[in-house]
Amino acid sequence: MKKRGVMEFGKSQASIFMIMAVIVLLLGVVYFLYQKSAVEGQPDEVQPEVLPVKAYVEDCIKTVAEDGLELIGLSGGYVSIPPQIANNPRAYLTSFPGQGFKMPYWWYDGISSVPSEDFINLQLKEFIESEFPKCIDSFEPFRNRFEVSQLKNPSAEVRFNENDVHVSVKYPLEISLRESGFRASMEEFGYTIPVRFRKVYELAAQIMDRENKDEFLERRTIDLYSSDITIPTTDVEVRCKERIWQLPNIKQQLQSLLRVNLPYIRVAGTDYNPDLYVPNPDGESIYSKTYFQQHYVWEIDTEPGQKYKNMKVAFTYDNWPLSIYSRPSESGILKSNAQKGTSMLSFFCLQIWHFTYDINYPVMVTIIDQATSSNREYRFNFGFRVAIGHNQPDRANRGITSFDSDFGLSDDEFCNDATKEITVFTVNNATGEDIKGVNLTFVCGRYYCDMGQSDWLSFGAAAGITAKMPYCVNAVIRGSKDGFADAQSFMQADADGNSGVLRMNPMKQFSSYRILKHPLSSPGSFGELAEDEKATILISSNDSSYASFAVYPQNPEFPLTIPDGKDAAYDITIYVADGENLAGGYIGQWKVSKSALSSASEVVFHVVSHDASSEDEQALFAAGLDSYSKKVPQPEMK
Repeated sequence: MKKRGVMEFGKSQASIFMIMAVIVLLLGVVYFLYQKSAVEGQPDEVQPEVLPVKAYVEDCIKTVAEDGLELIGLSGGYVSIPPQIANNPRAYLTSFPGQGFKMPYWWYDGISSVPSEDFINLQLKEFIESEFPKCIDSFEPFRNRFEVSQLKNPSAEVRFNENDVHVSVKYPLEISLRESGFRASMEEFGYTIPVRFRKVYELAAQIMDRENKDEFLERRTIDLYSSDITIPTTDVEVRCKERIWQLPNIKQQLQSLLRVNLPYIRVAGTDYNPDLYVPNPDGESIYSKTYFQQHYVWEIDTEPGQKYKNMKVAFTYDNWPLSIYSRPSESGILKSNAQKGTSMLSFFCLQIWHFTYDINYPVMVTIIDQATSSNREYRFNFGFRVAIGHNQPDRANRGITSFDSDFGLSDDEFCNDATKEITVFTVNNATGEDIKGVNLTFVCGRYYCDMGQSDWLSFGAAAGITAKMPYCVNAVIRGSKDGFADAQSFMQADADGNSGVLRMNPMKQFSSYRILKHPLSSPGSFGELAEDEKATILISSNDSSYASFAVYPQNPEFPLTIPDGKDAAYDITIYVADGENLAGGYIGQWKVSKSALSSASEVVFHVVSHDASSEDEQALFAAGLDSYSKKVPQPEMK
């Protein structure tokens, strides 16, 4: 009985100790949560004398952090754009023309390039740390009253919470009052921005993910041009006269359709007005009772609930560059295929056509988290490209840009780890001569390393550069030099002593060129283009990948350049337009001699013009432009 009693007493003690342990643990959790809340939501207690300094520092945190968040919202998650994106015009949208503002695409050319939340956090952190000292301005407003000494550089931490963004900055300071000799120190500063960035980013990433799976924008685009009677797809018509369409007109119509219709796309679960007025000549004119309600409301979340009820989503296409190619077509002209009856039905004619299109264009998505009593309004933009091939969505995954690796090495850190000595020779591709002064860049994946300029090697026997570079199996060497086209070449940089040759194509740029037009009815006479006429000039080579685009009147952004140093033949295509109408043009081959090119200072292009006014007459002129062009001289160099 004694033993039993002892055993029962022991179990009783163990239960008491377990209960006490749980209570202590709960108290610890409560204390931790309280401390966390105090750090994020309430200012530290500081001496009244230095409160103005604390308020000044935290106002700078507020200003800089809000500027960074605004920039991130404008550019789809970026403060600074990595070189591999900034140097690739296919990888970004210039959404504000003339301002040089670039918005990197989250998807383009089969490459998924969505910045991670951690990457954006790091971008904001680095922006705050770099811009913060400018705002502090050495505490200039307090110079007469305080002496403030900075003990260490500021170190920021950003936390994206569910309903806000908290920024804390460690900034050790010593502060003294000049009049009284009072001294104090401070280190911890912070500010909470009532912006729901995490929730906005979550919706943006979900839209991008579902677009890659659903191909929603591609399918809406195919619906638009398939149902438009002015854009030919597949049809049959009883008529003997050939049907002709111009690809530039089709492109213009498609751009108009996209600009008008894409803004009607809605995301289920977000805030939109189902009673919005919609022009609808065939029925009721409110959104919920039109075609848009059935086909333009996008279910991106299987359980949308109330998560995004306070957010608006807009899709925009603002006549940005759109590429379109049709099969079959010739020089931008689409024609129907005539089928004629036989025997007794010889009078019966059919025109049959079937065209497929490759289309690629950018879309910008804007998410607006509307203001409430607990959060302020926040706007976030991101862009991606819509891709269609042969009338089918073309969102095949060809690669992923990894942003997580950005937390490993910076470009400088990667480039400083140089262990392999390589040599790059720089050669004039037209003459085979060595050339110096080429600016060289070593590219390995996302890393860019400046190699410097090529110079004479081996006492002038060759031109190039020998330098130590990081290990890289498939490196790319890029070169640029005035008077030459930019060039690049692959090489192995995985062993000492490896070498490669960068062949530079010399280019001649003409600052002066003219276009003379010859009437089709009298090709022997000619004159200058009228004031309202503009021309586009495309020069390309079948023997190389060279292609150059120029405009007239001349535009510095599109200079006329021609490969120098060798005899060559080029295909020339010129279109002259007076507004929307095709007023003239030229299609032919241009043989260029090296000697003539070296001494020339001006190029004169000749085009054939016409007086056709109707659309059919213009289409017929365009269809016969290659034969009409034989009536006028080839381009001349003077």
